[in-house]
Amino acid sequence: MRTTTLVLTAALAASIGALSACNKTDNGTAKSAADTANNAAATSSPVVAGAQNATAAVVGQTSAATTLTVGGFVTAAATSDMFEIAAAKIAVAKSANPAVKKFAQQMIKDHSASTAKLKALLAGGTVTATPPADLDERRKGLINNLTGASPADFDKMYMDQQVAAHQEAMTLIKGYSDHGDNEALKGFAEAIAPTVQHHLDMAKQIAGGLK
Repeated sequence: MRTTTLVLTAALAASIGALSACNKTDNGTAKSAADTANNAAATSSPVVAGAQNATAAVVGQTSAATTLTVGGFVTAAATSDMFEIAAAKIAVAKSANPAVKKFAQQMIKDHSASTAKLKALLAGGTVTATPPADLDERRKGLINNLTGASPADFDKMYMDQQVAAHQEAMTLIKGYSDHGDNEALKGFAEAIAPTVQHHLDMAKQIAGGLK
């Protein structure tokens, strides 16, 4: 009991530190202490992983709500797609739940299509930005938690992550659609919004049916 309390206390401290650091960091640029906090003390413990995932969700919402520049949006959208595809590939391999596997396969298909649309937009010259080549540390932490999850914990962890990830994506998309500084990117955001909302609805439904 004392060990669990210490773990939760450490996770809460990491959450507070992560949020504080995130608020001081330019959302369009880089890795903050929030990213490092999400990876710190990562283990296969569902208690620790759950706390890290919750922290990542809060940090992600904060970042998404304030990402309004071209570079920031391109980085966030491209990273979101990369995370969705990477997480889905793990789910296809690890899950024994048909609904979860089907959802994951849909994520690979739809987010690969979204990535292709964004790359075409960047190649067209109307948007000048360079998408990241790899995941940020925050999402690497989420992937690590999925990889380390036991079979009994995996489906719920994956679907809970998916609910949070698509809520973050919707915040990003709506914010940029309403207040972004590039018309071509705003059009891209508006075009993918229905698909992302559909993903969110599916994720909530599947997550609600898991114990």
